Amino acid sequence: MIYDNLLELTARAPTMSGLRQRETFTPYAALVERIGRLAADFIERGIERGDPVALLIPNSPDLFVNAHALFAIGAIAMPLGVTATRSELATLTRKAGLAAVISTPGLAAAAEMLIADTASGIPLFLTNAMPAGRATAQLPQLPGDTTALYLFSSGSTGSPKVVPHTHAELIADGERGGTAWDIQPDDIVLDILPGNFAMGFALGAMQAVARGATTLYWSDPLPLMFSRKKLLDTMVGERVTVMGAVPAMYEIVAGQPGSVDLGLRLAFSGGAALTRPIFETVRERLGITLRQAYGSTESILFSHNNSADPDASWASVGKPAGDARGRIAPFDTDLGPSVGELEVRSSSLMRGYLGDTSANAQAFDGGWFRTGDLASLDDEGRIFIRGRSKLLIEVSGYKIDPIEVEETLMTLPTVADAAVAGVPDPRTGNQLIAFVVKGADVSADELIRNARKRLSVQKVPAEIVFLDALPRSPTGKLLRGRLREL
Repeated sequence: MIYDNLLELTARAPTMSGLRQRETFTPYAALVERIGRLAADFIERGIERGDPVALLIPNSPDLFVNAHALFAIGAIAMPLGVTATRSELATLTRKAGLAAVISTPGLAAAAEMLIADTASGIPLFLTNAMPAGRATAQLPQLPGDTTALYLFSSGSTGSPKVVPHTHAELIADGERGGTAWDIQPDDIVLDILPGNFAMGFALGAMQAVARGATTLYWSDPLPLMFSRKKLLDTMVGERVTVMGAVPAMYEIVAGQPGSVDLGLRLAFSGGAALTRPIFETVRERLGITLRQAYGSTESILFSHNNSADPDASWASVGKPAGDARGRIAPFDTDLGPSVGELEVRSSSLMRGYLGDTSANAQAFDGGWFRTGDLASLDDEGRIFIRGRSKLLIEVSGYKIDPIEVEETLMTLPTVADAAVAGVPDPRTGNQLIAFVVKGADVSADELIRNARKRLSVQKVPAEIVFLDALPRSPTGKLLRGRLREL
């Protein structure tokens, strides 16, 4: 189904639209032909409908082509993090099953270890050593409920879960994203997010092509901190008009010295809450007014802030996009009756975690997905994320939102980064422990004294632990599950 849809989309796309990476440009017509031949080759190599195939490929045209070739034969593409540890990769593939691995030559050693840790006899295919199959191979007609993609929940609050998405769900998300951001055929859409990240995969593989636009893939072996100038030069040279990234990436890019004249018409932020300091810094340094989008691994894109006044509504993630719908379910917090848990539904929402009946029972409320995010609506129906219901820490009968405590600590110039976790305590239920990365010399007593001036007593951390860095994912998301290990 996705392949047939891709044929229709690319037939309407301008001849100058396609995929770019570095100096290489491939028009959609050539990509579709390559995908068809590669799909035939996969059939010849024994990959069958329903087979999960791990992709150890950076976000790139290679990832686009291999994923779409797997879609075309009804196999399941499973993009993995190219910076993940050996144990992380093995854990994920054991949960999902594994029929084959496709890897770039540079990641062949990691792919071989993955096979050794998962199951012997699994074939490994390298992206530079797969000859094209027969162009005349018969590809199956696939219904919309055929599973196409396995993603993994972040694991920030527990063990990662397998998130399946069908052909129909991915097509729906491509249409929703392309429409929400009003992507046009002459747009150059920058994708700098990892391909195993829902927003990165959807933007690079589904959303830009849904509107016939060109995708520019960016990856660099150096961390973004050291490659940001090269990135900005590339954006200017390639005339990038649309980009999406997480707040931490925008903050790093905005820290590049010197001036730059970007031609962006739209820059959206997602994956984590946008803070006002990052919003201001990006606008001042890069001349971009960021707009927040909201989604998840389970729902992919849900909402986008397309307000006429993005400055006044900067903290909002906007209204549900397309056929997406949301509601605020009652939830016991100290944030007032207008705040509850955000529940969502849409045509791109997963049907349930793979093989996890217990998690599914907790995740759905009569067809509505419980996001775990606390939210409220303004008079215009715009959504404001207020915290995480799943993160609330009970202290002496009070439900404490750690994000509120973290934001209070972060107002101090001596604090560069902060996270709060609850440690079980027989008297109070939990004690709040704050993990702090110093921005300047400061003592634990100073931080606690300052917190007491601004927070009610039950919200004041009982202890401060100083770290060199907080545990974060490659996209900058705080891995809260690891805080308790610390």
